[in-house]
Amino acid sequence: MKKFITKTNVWLLSGIVFIFLLWLLTAHIVDNSIVIPKISEVFQALGSMLRTKQTYVVIFNTLSRLIITVGISFGIALFLSIVATSIKVVKEFLKPIMALMRTIPVAAIIIILLIIFGNTKSPYIITSLVILPIMYEGILVSFENIDQGIIDEVRMLSKLNYKVAKDIYIPIITPQILSTLVATIGLGLKVMVMSEFIAQPNHTIGYMMLQEKNFLEMDHVFAWTIILIVFVLMVEELLKLIKIKLK
Repeated sequence: MKKFITKTNVWLLSGIVFIFLLWLLTAHIVDNSIVIPKISEVFQALGSMLRTKQTYVVIFNTLSRLIITVGISFGIALFLSIVATSIKVVKEFLKPIMALMRTIPVAAIIIILLIIFGNTKSPYIITSLVILPIMYEGILVSFENIDQGIIDEVRMLSKLNYKVAKDIYIPIITPQILSTLVATIGLGLKVMVMSEFIAQPNHTIGYMMLQEKNFLEMDHVFAWTIILIVFVLMVEELLKLIKIKLK
C-alpha cells in the first residue's frame, strides 16, 4: 500500500479529482444537460452503451482502422529512416516533404481526400499523413543517436546482417521507438475519430458521435470520449511497461 501511495500517485489522483470537480462545477453553472451533461448522466449512458453488442462492434471498427494505419505508417517510417540514415541526400530530400505533411491543415487534407477516396478510405490516409512525419522523425533520431563508436566497432567485426541488427541495433533504438509510438497512438486515435466524424463511415466511433450530437444526446458523446481516453491510457501504460522491461 505504501508503494502505491507515492508523491507521483498522489498528484496523479489530485489531477483526476480536479478534472471531475471542474466538470461538476461547469455542469452546475451551465445547468443544461444538452451542453454539459452531469457526471451521473454520462456514466449511466456509458453503462447502457457497454451492455450492447453494437458498442463493441463500433469500438472494434475504429481501433482496427487505427492499428492498421499505425502498422503501415510505422513500416513506411522505418524504411524511410533506414534509407535516410544510410543516404544523406535522401534525408535532405525528405525534409521539405515531412515539413509539409506536419504543417498542412488537417481540415484541408480531409476535404481533398474525401473527394478523391470517399468516406471509407479517407480516415486511413488522413491519419497516416498526420502520424507518419512524427514516426519518421522519432525513428530517424533513434538511429542518429546510436553511438558512433558502437557503429565503428560493429563494422570492424561484421557486416550489417539480421543477427547484428537483432542483437545490437534493435535493443538500442527500441526505447525511443516505443516513446514515439506512445506519442503517435494518442494523436492517431484523435485524428482517426475526427476523420470519421467528418467522413461518416458507418459503424465507427466518429460516426456514432456525430449521430449522438445530431440527436443532442451529449451524455453519449461524453461516454464515447471516456472510452477513447481509457483506451489511450491503457496503450500508453502497456508501452511504458514494455519499455521498462527492456531496460
